Amino acid sequence: MKILNYPLLFLLLFINQFQAFGQDEFIGWFLTWKEDPTSTMVVDWHSFEESGQTLMVRKEGEQEWQEENSNVHEFPFTSPPRWIHRVELKGLDPDSRYDIRIEGQERKMYFRTMPSDLGEKSIRIAVGGDTMHEKKNMERTGRQAMSFDPDFVLIGGDLAYANGNPESVDRWYQWFEAYNNSLIADDGRIVPMLVAIGNHEVQKGYYTSHSDFEPTDEHRERIAPFFYNLFAFPSHPGYGVLDFGKYLSLFLLDTDHTNAIGGEQKDWLAENLESRSDVLHLIPIYHIPGFPSVRDYNGAGERRVREHWIPLFEQHGVRLAFENHDHAYKRTYPILEEKVNERGIVYVGDGSWGTRPREVHSARNTWYLNKAQSIRAFTILSLEGRGYSLISVDEYGRVIDAYPNNPLYLRMEVKAEIED
Repeated sequence: MKILNYPLLFLLLFINQFQAFGQDEFIGWFLTWKEDPTSTMVVDWHSFEESGQTLMVRKEGEQEWQEENSNVHEFPFTSPPRWIHRVELKGLDPDSRYDIRIEGQERKMYFRTMPSDLGEKSIRIAVGGDTMHEKKNMERTGRQAMSFDPDFVLIGGDLAYANGNPESVDRWYQWFEAYNNSLIADDGRIVPMLVAIGNHEVQKGYYTSHSDFEPTDEHRERIAPFFYNLFAFPSHPGYGVLDFGKYLSLFLLDTDHTNAIGGEQKDWLAENLESRSDVLHLIPIYHIPGFPSVRDYNGAGERRVREHWIPLFEQHGVRLAFENHDHAYKRTYPILEEKVNERGIVYVGDGSWGTRPREVHSARNTWYLNKAQSIRAFTILSLEGRGYSLISVDEYGRVIDAYPNNPLYLRMEVKAEIED
């Protein structure tokens, strides 16, 4: 199978979409979830128009459009003001296509709900982190991810690198533009995205850098104003779990950015892992890695992840976790109780979707690293029943890793046209 790269088609799609809605109104789309993705969808669109608008929705094959009025709130620190229009759709059918458009506009987009179970259908997730040092790199990697037709994208923090700074709002403009340029298919399918928080979403990176910080929604929003206003999930308190029926629970966690790794978040994590003992896949994603490919293994954040969270992962049957922050690619050996053990957890990362890669530790000389590479990359995670497999791919479409003997990788002939 040939993996194609269509930068011009994506660019033309965005331009045509922008023109269709009018330059004075529509800016772009963003789709995500707050509740079970088998039956819901959160549809955001950004606009210069403050007054509420109507989203037209219909299931594929139906003739009648349903009308949903948008809730509107301001995109923080914009001049002229930009507005986020949001519609939360519920009661949708699993594994179905839904067409959407804004009332009065002809351009029709669509999304897909997730299947109700993995009995007859697998799902495919594009996973990464640290998305945008430069917009062009975020877009290049995103387009490669789209060639695998992922069901959704999962990002583990460090999004626009705006550092919670109101004067850097333009970086968020670029980030959402990159999403629209690279994660909307040429047939109009919008791919949902879930995001966790990283240090570059937060003023000074960590709540501990603010002497007057209190663990309240008000203080969290003060130090991470964009993260808490732009995304429907996880919202306050900044971490959460999203359940896909009974087959997948994604834990989006906060590594000391606006919530302590220990304390209330740790107690919440223990309780929510315990209550999901019957879920097929329990998968956490977070920013600071417990098993870094670049940074010091004994760094403070790294040690706190291993001290507070990893024993809970091991106790409750987590088999795979995604880490970020280091701007490189890594996959560990299976690890149990800080030793290589075939019954342990595999940690994959390390946050290099659109960043400048850093020099990695030698995998040969680092006990926990099976693979480590200084490269921009993402991972395609396939869930099939209780099993999982993954391939990791660089920004030019070259497969750099597969685990364990991924069937998709074995069947495909990877050919990519390399861009400068």
